[in-house]
Amino acid sequence: MLSRKITDGSIFVVFDMEWNQPFPGKTYPFEVSQLSGEIIEIGAVKYEYSNGALIYKGEFSCNVKPEKYTKIHYHVKKVTHKTNADLRTGESLEQSYKAFREFCGDDFILVGWGNSDPDMLKMNLKFFNLDYKLKCFFLDVQPIFSLFAGEKGNQRSVEFAVDYYQIVKDDTFHSAVADARYTGEIFCKIFEHNKAAEVLSVISSSSIDPDIKREYTCVGVEAKDANVAYDQVKGFYEMCPICGKTFQEKIDIFRIRKSYYGLLSCDEHGEFFARTRVKKNKNKNYYAASVLRFATQTDYFLIASKREEYHKYGVSGAPKPEKQEQDEQAKTEK
Repeated sequence: MLSRKITDGSIFVVFDMEWNQPFPGKTYPFEVSQLSGEIIEIGAVKYEYSNGALIYKGEFSCNVKPEKYTKIHYHVKKVTHKTNADLRTGESLEQSYKAFREFCGDDFILVGWGNSDPDMLKMNLKFFNLDYKLKCFFLDVQPIFSLFAGEKGNQRSVEFAVDYYQIVKDDTFHSAVADARYTGEIFCKIFEHNKAAEVLSVISSSSIDPDIKREYTCVGVEAKDANVAYDQVKGFYEMCPICGKTFQEKIDIFRIRKSYYGLLSCDEHGEFFARTRVKKNKNKNYYAASVLRFATQTDYFLIASKREEYHKYGVSGAPKPEKQEQDEQAKTEK
């Protein structure tokens, strides 16, 4: 994805949502996969970037009254402490979302912890026949925290990051506005503890357009030979799946054991992480499963470490721990 340049005056809206879930086994008059969760709360904190720091600009919070999942799911109740009575309060999704967008303003970057919230928001908007194009960039703070905290791409929780930066826990976790506050404070701490230029560089390259499909997959036909199976899907990496332009290879495709990795670039749509795994099916034939997605910080960590492994050990990769090797051998012999 092409980078979003950050300058003084850039607005960040850190947001979080809670949603109710359908009960397993219950029949609904619609396809549940089209609404795997229904939003019940939106919380957000707004910041303005200025001279290497984030300046607090305001807060938003609203309860959303669900229309389809009107009884609290036991798991959601356990996590959020909400009740059935809570679900009977609040505004409609349409009214809530309108108020949220007015809070955001015309030009902003949406920020969250993980990338599930934008997808859930778009799903809800689409299901209820509202405009589901977010028309803004989105930034996932989770891998950015991991980068600057030396976590090597580990997916840490908000609470882990709060403890890491010794942020005071004034609010209970798992309410939308509280998690938005904590995520915002973590975001501020990232700027406070690191060079602004480095943080801005990572943010610019990590911001994505949530209205564009982020991941593409391809599964090839089975073959008797692993190399033939891989050859079936090689063309998947030749052109950008959005515009059809020929990719440039930022990192040439390389192989470690049964997996192939690469970093590809499109002049219009930015950098893509590419990976193919060659596997065996139950008939003991080979097939190749490929993924192509907009590169994130986690992907950059992964491909950098794999490239280093490749330069050090070649196609065979790093020696596996003895127990892992024994387990894999046992599976092969079955």
